[in-house]
Amino acid sequence: MSMRQITAVLFLALLAGCVDAPPSVGINGPTGRASDAGKLTPVRVRTIWKYDLKQASQNIVAKKLPYGTTAKFDDYVHFEGFYDARLDVTRVAVYGNVATTSDYGASYNNGYYVAWEQPGRVSSDDLPPWHIVDVEILDLPY
Repeated sequence: MSMRQITAVLFLALLAGCVDAPPSVGINGPTGRASDAGKLTPVRVRTIWKYDLKQASQNIVAKKLPYGTTAKFDDYVHFEGFYDARLDVTRVAVYGNVATTSDYGASYNNGYYVAWEQPGRVSSDDLPPWHIVDVEILDLPY
């Protein structure tokens, strides 16, 4: 058997051994960093939070865009929530896409990401205002 044939057989045997392996569940939490394992717990984003944070996030993003007065946001907005035990805060990320148009007719499509937080492990609807943590305008849409 030639070296090329041996290499091909070994590669196929290795590949066949991976087929039955269970899918990796990954690291708990949105960051994917090993240091966050066990410290981040997913939190269900409540409907009232979505209602409050969607409009507030879009207002902040529109102010940061060069042609924010023409901003048209996608109807579908993504929400992700988690509790960070290390910092004792609940964070909610709001992200989606926005399109703007310049005075000369050029169109721009951007993604946006806004992170909000509340102290402690939050689970109620009656909350003080959320505190903004981060705002990012991306060059490409999600």
